[in-house]
Amino acid sequence: MSILKYKPHLTVRDNILYIEDISTVELAEKFGTPLYVYSENRIRENYKKIYNAFKKFNAEIRFACKANSNLSILKILKSLGSGLDVVSIGEIYLGILAGFDPEKIIYTGVNRSYEELDFAVQSGVVLNIDSISELKKLINICEKREKEVKISFRVNPEVDPKTHEKLSTGLKLSKFGLHEEQALKAYKIAKENKYLNIVGIHMHIGSQITSVEPYKEAFSKLILFVKRLKKELGIELDFIDMGGGIGIVYKPDQKFIEPEQVAESIDMDLDYEPKLLIEPGRYIVGDSGIVLTRVTTVKETPYKKFIGVDMGFNVLLRPAMYNAHHEVLVANKAGEEGKEVFDIAGNLCESGDMIAKERKLPKVEEGDILAVLDAGAYGYVMSSNYNSMLKPAEILVNGKDYYLIRERDSLSDLVAKQIIPKHLLRC
Repeated sequence: MSILKYKPHLTVRDNILYIEDISTVELAEKFGTPLYVYSENRIRENYKKIYNAFKKFNAEIRFACKANSNLSILKILKSLGSGLDVVSIGEIYLGILAGFDPEKIIYTGVNRSYEELDFAVQSGVVLNIDSISELKKLINICEKREKEVKISFRVNPEVDPKTHEKLSTGLKLSKFGLHEEQALKAYKIAKENKYLNIVGIHMHIGSQITSVEPYKEAFSKLILFVKRLKKELGIELDFIDMGGGIGIVYKPDQKFIEPEQVAESIDMDLDYEPKLLIEPGRYIVGDSGIVLTRVTTVKETPYKKFIGVDMGFNVLLRPAMYNAHHEVLVANKAGEEGKEVFDIAGNLCESGDMIAKERKLPKVEEGDILAVLDAGAYGYVMSSNYNSMLKPAEILVNGKDYYLIRERDSLSDLVAKQIIPKHLLRC
Protein backbone atom coordinates (compact mmCIF):
# COMPACT_ATOMS: atom_id res chain seq x y z
CA MET A 1 0.00 0.00 0.00
CA SER A 2 1.40 3.40 -0.95
CA ILE A 3 2.04 5.84 1.89
CA LEU A 4 0.62 8.59 -0.35
CA LYS A 5 -2.85 7.16 0.25
CA TYR A 6 -2.71 8.92 3.63
CA LYS A 7 -1.21 12.14 2.27
CA PRO A 8 -3.48 13.63 -0.40
CA HIS A 9 -1.44 16.85 -0.53
CA LEU A 10 1.37 14.78 -2.09
CA THR A 11 0.86 13.47 -5.62
CA VAL A 12 2.92 12.05 -8.46
CA ARG A 13 2.65 13.78 -11.84
CA ASP A 14 4.80 12.79 -14.80
CA ASN A 15 7.06 10.85 -12.46
CA ILE A 16 7.65 13.94 -10.25
CA LEU A 17 6.54 14.31 -6.64
CA TYR A 18 4.28 17.34 -6.14
CA ILE A 19 3.30 19.03 -2.91
CA GLU A 20 -0.08 20.59 -3.57
CA ASP A 21 0.42 22.01 -7.10
CA ILE A 22 4.17 22.60 -6.87
CA SER A 23 6.93 20.33 -8.16
CA THR A 24 9.33 19.36 -5.38
CA VAL A 25 12.11 19.12 -7.95
CA GLU A 26 11.44 22.72 -9.01
CA LEU A 27 11.65 23.84 -5.39
CA ALA A 28 14.92 21.97 -4.84
CA GLU A 29 16.46 23.53 -7.94
CA LYS A 30 15.33 27.04 -7.04
CA PHE A 31 16.08 27.09 -3.31
CA GLY A 32 18.73 24.42 -2.94
CA THR A 33 18.87 21.48 -0.57
CA PRO A 34 18.33 20.43 2.12
CA LEU A 35 14.97 22.19 2.15
CA TYR A 36 11.91 22.01 4.39
CA VAL A 37 8.59 22.34 2.53
CA TYR A 38 5.12 22.58 4.13
CA SER A 39 1.60 22.31 2.72
CA GLU A 40 -0.57 25.12 4.10
CA ASN A 41 -3.78 23.45 3.03
CA ARG A 42 -2.83 20.19 4.75
CA ILE A 43 -2.24 22.10 7.99
CA ARG A 44 -5.67 23.69 7.68
CA GLU A 45 -7.32 20.33 6.91
CA ASN A 46 -5.70 18.62 9.89
CA TYR A 47 -6.69 21.44 12.23
CA LYS A 48 -10.32 21.35 11.10
CA LYS A 49 -10.45 17.57 11.43
CA ILE A 50 -9.36 17.55 15.05
CA TYR A 51 -11.45 20.64 15.87
CA ASN A 52 -14.60 19.04 14.45
CA ALA A 53 -13.92 15.77 16.29
CA PHE A 54 -14.04 17.52 19.68
CA LYS A 55 -16.65 20.17 18.85
CA LYS A 56 -19.31 18.45 20.98
CA PHE A 57 -17.25 19.29 24.08
CA ASN A 58 -17.10 23.00 23.17
CA ALA A 59 -13.37 22.34 22.94
CA GLU A 60 -10.60 24.79 22.14
CA ILE A 61 -7.29 23.92 20.52
CA ARG A 62 -3.96 25.01 21.94
CA PHE A 63 -1.45 24.12 19.22
CA ALA A 64 1.69 22.52 20.68
CA CYS A 65 4.14 25.11 19.49
CA LYS A 66 7.23 22.95 20.12
CA ALA A 67 6.24 20.80 17.12
CA ASN A 68 6.82 23.69 14.71
CA SER A 69 7.33 27.30 15.79
CA ASN A 70 7.85 29.02 12.45
CA LEU A 71 5.97 32.33 12.58
CA SER A 72 4.15 31.68 9.32
CA ILE A 73 2.90 28.33 10.61
CA LEU A 74 1.77 30.02 13.83
CA LYS A 75 -0.06 32.66 11.79
CA ILE A 76 -1.95 29.92 9.96
CA LEU A 77 -3.05 28.40 13.26
CA LYS A 78 -4.05 31.79 14.66
CA SER A 79 -6.21 32.45 11.59
CA LEU A 80 -8.07 29.22 12.37
CA GLY A 81 -8.83 30.28 15.95
CA SER A 82 -6.20 28.24 17.74
CA GLY A 83 -4.41 29.17 20.92
CA LEU A 84 -0.94 27.91 21.86
CA ASP A 85 0.64 25.42 24.20
CA VAL A 86 4.19 26.67 24.80
CA VAL A 87 7.12 25.23 26.74
CA SER A 88 9.61 28.12 26.93
CA ILE A 89 9.78 31.88 27.16
CA GLY A 90 11.07 31.81 23.58
CA GLU A 91 7.81 30.24 22.49
CA ILE A 92 5.86 32.79 24.55
CA TYR A 93 7.75 35.50 22.67
CA LEU A 94 7.04 33.90 19.29
CA GLY A 95 3.36 33.41 20.13
CA ILE A 96 2.83 37.02 21.15
CA LEU A 97 4.85 38.18 18.11
CA ALA A 98 2.53 36.09 15.92
CA GLY A 99 -0.44 37.94 17.43
CA PHE A 100 -1.89 35.38 19.87
CA ASP A 101 -3.86 36.65 22.86
CA PRO A 102 -1.70 35.85 25.94
CA GLU A 103 -4.77 34.45 27.68
CA LYS A 104 -4.97 31.82 24.91
CA ILE A 105 -1.37 30.79 25.53
CA ILE A 106 -0.76 28.12 28.17
CA TYR A 107 2.84 27.85 29.36
CA THR A 108 3.62 24.25 30.28
CA GLY A 109 7.30 23.97 31.12
CA VAL A 110 9.39 21.85 33.44
CA ASN A 111 12.14 22.82 35.92
CA ARG A 112 11.67 26.51 35.17
CA SER A 113 13.83 29.18 36.68
CA TYR A 114 12.65 32.19 38.67
CA GLU A 115 13.46 34.39 35.67
CA GLU A 116 11.40 32.28 33.28
CA LEU A 117 8.38 32.30 35.57
CA ASP A 118 8.74 36.04 36.07
CA PHE A 119 8.79 36.60 32.30
CA ALA A 120 5.62 34.51 31.97
CA VAL A 121 3.84 36.42 34.76
CA GLN A 122 4.61 39.73 33.06
CA SER A 123 3.49 38.34 29.69
CA GLY A 124 -0.01 37.57 30.97
CA VAL A 125 -0.12 33.94 29.81
CA VAL A 126 -1.75 31.08 31.72
CA LEU A 127 0.88 29.22 33.75
CA ASN A 128 0.66 25.45 34.01
CA ILE A 129 2.56 24.50 37.17
CA ASP A 130 4.62 21.31 37.27
CA SER A 131 5.80 21.11 40.90
CA ILE A 132 5.43 22.49 44.42
CA SER A 133 8.87 24.07 43.96
CA GLU A 134 7.62 26.03 40.94
CA LEU A 135 4.49 27.02 42.82
CA LYS A 136 6.53 28.52 45.65
CA LYS A 137 8.66 30.53 43.21
CA LEU A 138 5.53 31.73 41.44
CA ILE A 139 3.95 32.90 44.69
CA ASN A 140 7.09 34.83 45.52
CA ILE A 141 7.04 36.53 42.11
CA CYS A 142 3.35 37.43 42.26
CA GLU A 143 3.62 38.84 45.78
CA LYS A 144 6.66 40.95 44.88
CA ARG A 145 4.96 42.29 41.76
CA GLU A 146 1.51 42.40 43.36
CA LYS A 147 0.24 40.78 40.18
CA GLU A 148 -2.47 38.17 39.74
CA VAL A 149 -1.86 35.25 37.40
CA LYS A 150 -4.08 32.52 35.98
CA ILE A 151 -2.81 29.03 36.74
CA SER A 152 -3.48 25.35 36.22
CA PHE A 153 -1.56 22.33 37.46
CA ARG A 154 -0.10 19.49 35.45
CA VAL A 155 -1.19 16.17 36.97
CA ASN A 156 0.63 12.90 36.26
CA PRO A 157 -2.08 10.22 35.76
CA GLU A 158 0.43 7.35 35.89
CA VAL A 159 -0.71 5.84 32.59
CA ASP A 160 1.40 4.04 29.99
CA PRO A 161 0.65 5.62 26.58
CA LYS A 162 2.12 2.61 24.71
CA THR A 163 4.50 4.71 22.65
CA HIS A 164 8.28 5.19 22.42
CA GLU A 165 9.82 5.48 25.88
CA LYS A 166 11.28 8.88 25.01
CA LEU A 167 7.82 10.09 24.00
CA SER A 168 6.09 8.90 27.20
CA THR A 169 5.37 11.66 29.71
CA GLY A 170 2.58 10.31 31.94
CA LEU A 171 4.31 7.27 33.45
CA LYS A 172 4.57 7.13 37.23
CA LEU A 173 8.36 7.47 37.01
CA SER A 174 8.20 10.38 34.56
CA LYS A 175 9.80 13.71 35.45
CA PHE A 176 6.60 15.55 34.50
CA GLY A 177 3.68 16.65 36.63
CA LEU A 178 2.28 16.29 40.13
CA HIS A 179 0.96 13.01 41.45
CA GLU A 180 -2.51 13.03 42.98
CA GLU A 181 -1.78 13.84 46.63
CA GLN A 182 0.88 16.38 45.65
CA ALA A 183 -1.57 17.97 43.24
CA LEU A 184 -4.27 18.22 45.91
CA LYS A 185 -1.78 19.94 48.21
CA ALA A 186 -0.75 22.32 45.41
CA TYR A 187 -4.36 23.32 44.66
CA LYS A 188 -4.94 23.94 48.38
CA ILE A 189 -1.88 26.21 48.61
CA ALA A 190 -2.90 28.08 45.47
CA LYS A 191 -6.48 28.54 46.65
CA GLU A 192 -5.23 30.31 49.78
CA ASN A 193 -3.16 32.87 47.83
CA LYS A 194 -4.94 35.99 46.60
CA TYR A 195 -2.69 36.40 43.55
CA LEU A 196 -3.30 32.92 42.11
CA ASN A 197 -6.43 32.49 40.03
CA ILE A 198 -7.00 28.75 39.58
CA VAL A 199 -8.54 28.18 36.15
CA GLY A 200 -7.71 24.64 35.11
CA ILE A 201 -6.06 21.26 35.26
CA HIS A 202 -3.76 19.65 32.73
CA MET A 203 -2.32 16.30 31.73
CA HIS A 204 -0.22 15.11 28.82
CA ILE A 205 0.64 11.43 28.68
CA GLY A 206 2.87 11.28 25.62
CA SER A 207 3.26 11.66 21.88
CA GLN A 208 2.63 9.53 18.78
CA ILE A 209 -0.11 7.59 20.56
CA THR A 210 -1.91 5.02 18.38
CA SER A 211 -4.50 3.59 20.79
CA VAL A 212 -7.52 5.17 22.48
CA GLU A 213 -7.16 3.13 25.68
CA PRO A 214 -4.45 5.30 27.27
CA TYR A 215 -6.59 8.41 26.69
CA LYS A 216 -9.66 6.73 28.14
CA GLU A 217 -7.81 5.53 31.24
CA ALA A 218 -5.94 8.80 31.86
CA PHE A 219 -8.97 11.03 31.29
CA SER A 220 -11.11 8.91 33.63
CA LYS A 221 -8.48 9.35 36.35
CA LEU A 222 -8.34 13.08 35.67
CA ILE A 223 -12.12 13.45 35.97
CA LEU A 224 -12.13 11.59 39.29
CA PHE A 225 -9.52 14.02 40.58
CA VAL A 226 -11.52 17.01 39.29
CA LYS A 227 -14.50 15.73 41.28
CA ARG A 228 -12.25 15.43 44.32
CA LEU A 229 -11.15 19.05 43.88
CA LYS A 230 -14.75 20.22 44.07
CA LYS A 231 -15.71 17.94 46.96
CA GLU A 232 -12.68 18.57 49.17
CA LEU A 233 -11.60 22.10 48.21
CA GLY A 234 -14.70 23.58 46.61
CA ILE A 235 -12.80 24.28 43.38
CA GLU A 236 -14.63 24.38 40.05
CA LEU A 237 -12.39 24.70 37.00
CA ASP A 238 -12.77 26.80 33.86
CA PHE A 239 -11.01 24.16 31.74
CA ILE A 240 -9.75 20.61 31.64
CA ASP A 241 -6.72 20.22 29.37
CA MET A 242 -6.25 16.67 28.09
CA GLY A 243 -2.96 17.40 26.29
CA GLY A 244 -2.21 16.11 22.81
CA GLY A 245 -0.25 13.21 21.38
CA ILE A 246 -2.50 11.69 18.69
CA GLY A 247 -0.20 9.86 16.30
CA ILE A 248 0.19 10.18 12.56
CA VAL A 249 0.86 7.59 9.86
CA TYR A 250 4.60 7.23 9.28
CA LYS A 251 4.39 3.74 7.65
CA PRO A 252 1.78 2.37 5.21
CA ASP A 253 0.91 -0.62 7.44
CA GLN A 254 1.05 1.28 10.74
CA LYS A 255 -1.73 1.17 13.31
CA PHE A 256 -3.30 4.59 13.89
CA ILE A 257 -6.35 6.24 15.44
CA GLU A 258 -8.61 9.05 14.30
CA PRO A 259 -9.40 12.09 16.49
CA GLU A 260 -13.09 11.05 16.49
CA GLN A 261 -12.13 7.79 18.23
CA VAL A 262 -10.33 9.69 20.97
CA ALA A 263 -13.25 12.08 21.41
CA GLU A 264 -15.68 9.16 21.67
CA SER A 265 -13.53 7.47 24.32
CA ILE A 266 -13.70 10.27 26.88
CA ASP A 267 -16.51 11.32 29.20
CA MET A 268 -16.59 14.61 31.12
CA ASP A 269 -19.12 13.18 33.64
CA LEU A 270 -19.28 16.31 35.83
CA ASP A 271 -22.10 18.30 37.40
CA TYR A 272 -20.75 21.50 35.85
CA GLU A 273 -19.31 22.29 32.41
CA PRO A 274 -15.67 23.33 32.16
CA LYS A 275 -14.43 23.68 28.59
CA LEU A 276 -12.10 21.07 27.16
CA LEU A 277 -8.66 22.05 25.86
CA ILE A 278 -6.65 19.82 23.51
CA GLU A 279 -3.04 20.34 22.50
CA PRO A 280 -2.30 18.68 19.15
CA GLY A 281 1.05 19.43 17.58
CA ARG A 282 2.33 16.57 15.45
CA TYR A 283 -1.21 15.72 14.26
CA ILE A 284 -1.66 19.17 12.74
CA VAL A 285 1.74 19.77 11.15
CA GLY A 286 3.55 16.44 11.06
CA ASP A 287 2.50 15.10 7.67
CA SER A 288 2.28 18.58 6.15
CA GLY A 289 6.06 18.82 5.84
CA ILE A 290 8.81 17.11 3.88
CA VAL A 291 12.56 17.55 3.65
CA LEU A 292 14.16 17.58 0.21
CA THR A 293 17.76 16.45 0.02
CA ARG A 294 20.11 15.84 -2.90
CA VAL A 295 22.00 12.61 -3.51
CA THR A 296 25.72 13.36 -3.40
CA THR A 297 27.11 9.82 -3.39
CA VAL A 298 26.07 6.32 -4.42
CA LYS A 299 28.40 3.87 -2.73
CA GLU A 300 28.56 0.08 -2.71
CA THR A 301 30.60 -1.92 -0.20
CA PRO A 302 30.91 -5.73 -0.10
CA TYR A 303 28.03 -5.65 2.40
CA LYS A 304 25.71 -2.74 1.64
CA LYS A 305 24.61 -0.14 -0.85
CA PHE A 306 24.61 3.39 0.50
CA ILE A 307 23.04 6.59 -0.73
CA GLY A 308 24.83 9.65 0.62
CA VAL A 309 22.82 12.87 0.87
CA ASP A 310 23.49 16.53 1.67
CA MET A 311 21.71 16.48 5.05
CA GLY A 312 22.26 14.77 8.38
CA PHE A 313 20.71 14.61 11.81
CA ASN A 314 21.53 18.28 12.16
CA VAL A 315 18.60 18.78 9.73
CA LEU A 316 16.27 15.95 10.86
CA LEU A 317 17.15 14.52 14.27
CA ARG A 318 14.25 12.09 14.76
CA PRO A 319 15.81 9.00 13.09
CA ALA A 320 18.97 9.29 15.18
CA MET A 321 17.25 10.25 18.44
CA TYR A 322 14.17 7.99 18.35
CA ASN A 323 15.05 5.43 15.66
CA ALA A 324 12.09 7.06 13.95
CA HIS A 325 10.85 5.82 10.59
CA HIS A 326 10.30 8.33 7.78
CA GLU A 327 9.24 7.15 4.34
CA VAL A 328 11.61 8.25 1.57
CA LEU A 329 10.74 8.82 -2.09
CA VAL A 330 12.97 9.69 -5.04
CA ALA A 331 11.22 12.94 -5.92
CA ASN A 332 12.33 13.00 -9.56
CA LYS A 333 11.47 9.29 -10.06
CA ALA A 334 8.42 9.13 -7.80
CA GLY A 335 6.39 6.98 -10.19
CA GLU A 336 9.05 4.25 -10.55
CA GLU A 337 9.01 1.03 -8.57
CA GLY A 338 11.74 0.16 -6.09
CA LYS A 339 14.46 -2.11 -7.48
CA GLU A 340 17.40 -1.90 -5.09
CA VAL A 341 17.75 -1.77 -1.31
CA PHE A 342 19.78 1.08 0.15
CA ASP A 343 20.77 2.61 3.45
CA ILE A 344 20.51 6.40 3.28
CA ALA A 345 23.43 8.01 5.05
CA GLY A 346 23.70 11.60 6.21
CA ASN A 347 26.69 13.87 5.70
CA LEU A 348 27.79 14.25 9.32
CA CYS A 349 30.92 12.66 10.71
CA GLU A 350 28.87 10.32 12.96
CA SER A 351 28.13 6.60 12.62
CA GLY A 352 24.62 7.23 13.91
CA ASP A 353 23.86 9.71 11.14
CA MET A 354 21.52 7.50 9.14
CA ILE A 355 18.35 8.93 7.61
CA ALA A 356 16.85 5.54 6.77
CA LYS A 357 17.91 1.90 6.48
CA GLU A 358 17.07 -0.89 4.03
CA ARG A 359 14.77 1.10 1.78
CA LYS A 360 13.74 -0.28 -1.61
CA LEU A 361 14.07 2.52 -4.14
CA PRO A 362 14.33 2.97 -7.93
CA LYS A 363 17.80 3.16 -9.44
CA VAL A 364 19.39 6.12 -7.65
CA GLU A 365 22.03 8.37 -9.17
CA GLU A 366 24.03 11.33 -7.95
CA GLY A 367 21.97 14.49 -8.33
CA ASP A 368 18.63 12.81 -7.66
CA ILE A 369 16.33 14.50 -5.14
CA LEU A 370 15.01 12.50 -2.20
CA ALA A 371 11.92 13.53 -0.28
CA VAL A 372 11.84 12.54 3.39
CA LEU A 373 8.18 12.56 4.40
CA ASP A 374 6.33 13.54 7.59
CA ALA A 375 8.94 16.05 8.71
CA GLY A 376 6.60 18.91 9.60
CA ALA A 377 6.74 18.21 13.33
CA TYR A 378 9.94 18.06 15.36
CA GLY A 379 11.94 18.68 12.22
CA TYR A 380 13.33 22.17 11.82
CA VAL A 381 12.71 22.97 15.50
CA MET A 382 15.22 20.25 16.47
CA SER A 383 17.81 21.20 13.85
CA SER A 384 21.26 22.49 14.75
CA ASN A 385 24.57 23.70 13.39
CA TYR A 386 26.40 20.55 14.49
CA ASN A 387 29.56 19.95 12.44
CA SER A 388 29.22 23.69 11.62
CA MET A 389 26.58 22.81 9.07
CA LEU A 390 24.09 25.42 7.90
CA LYS A 391 20.43 25.18 8.83
CA PRO A 392 18.12 24.80 5.81
CA ALA A 393 15.54 27.16 4.38
CA GLU A 394 11.79 26.64 4.82
CA ILE A 395 9.09 26.96 2.15
CA LEU A 396 5.32 27.23 2.52
CA VAL A 397 3.16 25.98 -0.39
CA ASN A 398 -0.43 27.06 -0.94
CA GLY A 399 -1.96 25.66 -4.10
CA LYS A 400 0.04 27.01 -7.04
CA ASP A 401 1.91 29.54 -4.89
CA TYR A 402 4.93 29.08 -2.67
CA TYR A 403 6.74 31.34 -0.24
CA LEU A 404 10.15 31.42 1.37
CA ILE A 405 9.33 31.58 5.09
CA ARG A 406 12.85 31.17 6.46
CA GLU A 407 16.14 31.88 4.74
CA ARG A 408 18.92 29.32 4.68
CA ASP A 409 21.79 29.96 7.07
CA SER A 410 24.87 31.67 5.66
CA LEU A 411 28.43 30.98 6.76
CA SER A 412 28.44 34.29 8.63
CA ASP A 413 25.53 33.02 10.78
CA LEU A 414 27.92 30.47 12.27
CA VAL A 415 29.96 33.24 13.91
CA ALA A 416 27.33 35.96 14.32
CA LYS A 417 27.17 35.64 18.12
CA GLN A 418 30.79 34.75 18.78
CA ILE A 419 33.19 37.17 20.48
CA ILE A 420 36.95 36.71 20.31
CA PRO A 421 38.94 38.08 23.31
CA LYS A 422 41.36 40.87 22.39
CA HIS A 423 44.46 38.85 23.29
CA LEU A 424 43.46 36.21 20.72
CA LEU A 425 42.87 38.65 17.88
CA ARG A 426 46.64 38.77 17.31
CA CYS A 427 46.87 35.02 16.77
